[in-house]
Amino acid sequence: MSAHGKNYAHNKQVYDSLRLGDRVQFKRGLYSHWGIYIGQGKIIHLASHDNAEVKANSNSTHLFSIGGKLFNKAFVRIDDFWKVVGEYKAIINNTLDMKLRALSPEVIVQQAMKKIGEVGYNVITANCEHFTNWCRYGESKSEQSENAMTALAVGGALLFTGAAAYGIAKSMKKEQPRK
Repeated sequence: MSAHGKNYAHNKQVYDSLRLGDRVQFKRGLYSHWGIYIGQGKIIHLASHDNAEVKANSNSTHLFSIGGKLFNKAFVRIDDFWKVVGEYKAIINNTLDMKLRALSPEVIVQQAMKKIGEVGYNVITANCEHFTNWCRYGESKSEQSENAMTALAVGGALLFTGAAAYGIAKSMKKEQPRK
């Protein structure tokens, strides 16, 4: 997709504001892709070899894989900001700085560069947000996966509660004496 799409003006403003070591969030509908700005218009991020993550649309299969491929097919790579952003919106998102101590910009970039070429991906334990946070804060965490796990737990609990209530109601109906 052309860098001159509907979000170009917004993304140009973000691009012009980027500083070394910034966490960059690429909002893609149901999920966000994450990377670290390393200077000279480049983003270091966890993506697949054929760039399927960079080109991914926001359909639900991308929540559990990268371009429909197995989780371990992604690796840490450097791409041009405009290639990563595509048609989506980018934002500088260093909001975790309020909770966690950010490393210096130079150390953030060094951390990221040490991982170039490393292979591995797991939507729950090792995704692009985990990588980005490890680079910036020295802590591998993902609010997206934590939120997804919470939603799954709540959904499972609601399903269990509903099934139990249905079972109890059904058994109580059977126990009522006939008149």
